[in-house]
Amino acid sequence: MSAADHRLQQSDVVHIVGQGLAGSVLALRLIADGYRVHVHDDGHSTSSSMVAAGMWNPLSFVNLKVVARAPEMLDCMSRIYPEFERMLGISCYHPMPLVRIFPDAGSANSWEERAESPALRPYMDMEGSTAISDTFNVPHGVGHVRHAGWLDLPLLLDNAKSFIAKLGQYTEHSITREEIGQLLDQGDWVIQCTGWRLTGDDFGDDLPLRANKGQLYTLHIEGLDESFMSNFGRFTIPLGEGKFRVGSTYEHYPKDALPSSFAVEILADTSEALSKPFQVIDHKAGFRPTTSDRSPMLGFHPVHKRLGIFTGFGSRGVMAVPYCTQQLLNHWIEGAQLPFEIDWKRFEVRKKG
Repeated sequence: MSAADHRLQQSDVVHIVGQGLAGSVLALRLIADGYRVHVHDDGHSTSSSMVAAGMWNPLSFVNLKVVARAPEMLDCMSRIYPEFERMLGISCYHPMPLVRIFPDAGSANSWEERAESPALRPYMDMEGSTAISDTFNVPHGVGHVRHAGWLDLPLLLDNAKSFIAKLGQYTEHSITREEIGQLLDQGDWVIQCTGWRLTGDDFGDDLPLRANKGQLYTLHIEGLDESFMSNFGRFTIPLGEGKFRVGSTYEHYPKDALPSSFAVEILADTSEALSKPFQVIDHKAGFRPTTSDRSPMLGFHPVHKRLGIFTGFGSRGVMAVPYCTQQLLNHWIEGAQLPFEIDWKRFEVRKKG
């Protein structure tokens, strides 16, 4: 193969395996740019995207730091999701303030100190116009996060599926390793966007890709302000008409994707944080694809040059996928180097080192 054969051409066919958020964004972006795409999906049988909260937040509350590459991610998001809204005729992208409810005085003090940092000042504040003391218990006060919001993932994915299917470029089935081999043999590209479970083992059985189970509820909370999201150790996202998405859990060694009693902690924490009653409408679970270093993995196989991987986005997929899509296309079409921290080959380099 020549160097040109390693780059995507307009005449090439790209087969995307998996129509979760990663596969949908990549497919829609390629279609918008005039490339020939076919999507293969098993019907979202264990897709994390269909049960994910869809919230994005540029801050890590664990260590009060800005998420790595947050400015670039937010810039990509602000362009690509509105583009898809116009493309699909929907409204799924909802920038919205996030209110952080401090669990103790130490958290409040740390927030006030860190908010003065030049790196953090664009994203966090002690002040805000949102009054929440009538609905939340806030003995230690609140902080406000800028540049946060939520993406209506089920709406986006359902409409992306319909759009791609109307073009005749969607097949619902469980593609086999043999079928992938046939597509590669005929000179097509295959990009695996299958979350934590790859089809076949061409990228190696020891890739640190694992499943992280998450559970969340849809609750009806009468009288709760719907103009902001909140985080009190759990999060609330307003869906309209008094409905809120509330979660989430993190189970590192899940046995199945079924809702379980482990999630009752969400309800207990919500009851403690809220001063209003609520009713359970729905309870869902799914698997997040995560990696050992919590960064995505993407790129192409060193031998099977037209076989790619695009996964490992974890709980920050809404922020990370548009940025990583752009990085993948820069690499794929223009030959640009992938950033080391998202290139799947970083794990090979670390093993050798």
